[in-house]
Amino acid sequence: MGLFSLFGNKEEAERKREAKRIARLEKQKQNLIKLQLMEDTDQLIDFFQANYVERLVGKFGKWEQGWAYFTEERLIVITGILEENIVIPYQNIRALEKSSQGAAQMAITITYEDRNSGETVSDRVSMMKRDYWMAFMAEKAHISLD
Repeated sequence: MGLFSLFGNKEEAERKREAKRIARLEKQKQNLIKLQLMEDTDQLIDFFQANYVERLVGKFGKWEQGWAYFTEERLIVITGILEENIVIPYQNIRALEKSSQGAAQMAITITYEDRNSGETVSDRVSMMKRDYWMAFMAEKAHISLD
């Protein structure tokens, strides 16, 4: 096996991984469209497991496990069966703040205008790469991070 065939195999493996990633994104996008959580014209950027605070009374709640989907236009957090999914258009975001989930410094408090009620609400979502996703949302929302 020559040196050039090693590079060819690596490039081929990378192409296969990228094709699988694109197929996973497309499958998830179709599911979100069926659930009427995003439009066909929107683009799904990434998705992963994340935690969110289930609102119980006022600002009090408990952490639950869910999935976060970042599209070009919104953040979608798929919640439990009995709860309403969280859909936050970036244009409705008013503030983003770092917060924690217990001792883990990986949560974001997102303050936004609810698209149905028009009220200003806050939700907390905990995820890996918090700083990256905060910067992504801030750019999309045209707000600065303090």
